[in-house]
Amino acid sequence: MSVAWLNTGDNAWQLTAATIVGMQSVPGLVVLYAGIVKKKWAVNSAFMAFYAFSAVLIAWVLWAYNMGFGHQWFPFVGLPRPIISMNDELTQALLPTSNTTAAFPMSTMVY
Repeated sequence: MSVAWLNTGDNAWQLTAATIVGMQSVPGLVVLYAGIVKKKWAVNSAFMAFYAFSAVLIAWVLWAYNMGFGHQWFPFVGLPRPIISMNDELTQALLPTSNTTAAFPMSTMVY
């Protein structure tokens, strides 16, 4: 399925950049917190950083993305709802506050 607005270069770059940031985040937090705590608690703090990162990713998909970029609910908060349906993920990415569209799908924007 090919749509006119999809630019594969933009989509590939967004996914590559998001993956690199994600790959840096967990080890960076692990090194930071392992350096703060005693040596015997370093592994525990590493797993706590990993669990926290995982919990944030789940919360982002379930309700936080739409609170930041979804349909307006209050003056600066969007309506919290999951963004896991097929219709949400395959449409063209749109930032409602700036009224601009991007050349990649909404699933890339969420990622």
